[in-house]
Amino acid sequence: LLLGCKRIDNNDNYIEYVTNCLNNNNVTNNVGSGYKYYVPRGVKKIHDYDYNQIFLNKETKFYLYVDIISYFYDKELKIENIDNNFYYQTINFNEKKGFIKIESKENNEYFVSIVYNYAKLEFYASYEKLDKLITMSSIILNSVEYNDTIIEKILEGDFGEFSEFTYEVDKP
Repeated sequence: LLLGCKRIDNNDNYIEYVTNCLNNNNVTNNVGSGYKYYVPRGVKKIHDYDYNQIFLNKETKFYLYVDIISYFYDKELKIENIDNNFYYQTINFNEKKGFIKIESKENNEYFVSIVYNYAKLEFYASYEKLDKLITMSSIILNSVEYNDTIIEKILEGDFGEFSEFTYEVDKP
């Protein structure tokens, strides 16, 4: 399976999928309040709540949380408890930190939480889908680009004077 970053070979080295995607420079195709990001093909945004988005890939929902306040004030990431996880690995790439945590749940289901670049993506998936969905999540998280000017206006409560818009160009 080929997916944007690297061939996926269904092994359990999940950090490899993440770091290979972090090496790619992504374009953006979606805009949030004070940030923009890229959503890969096959992933559809189904809800947008300011700093929280819900995406769908086939039957799997992804939940994106973007923390513009921690980004703006350059807050240190709090590393979560690594006990009792199926998989846990810290991420330290391009002066950005994060982690990938996979918790085993019932009925061959896993809860995945990936934190990177002041954003978090979470989803539930079967073991067979973990590598592909982790790769898609990494693409989204790596692509998040913050707009300091807009974030400052938002935090000052002065956002009404300045905002970003996405314009769709007519397609043939």
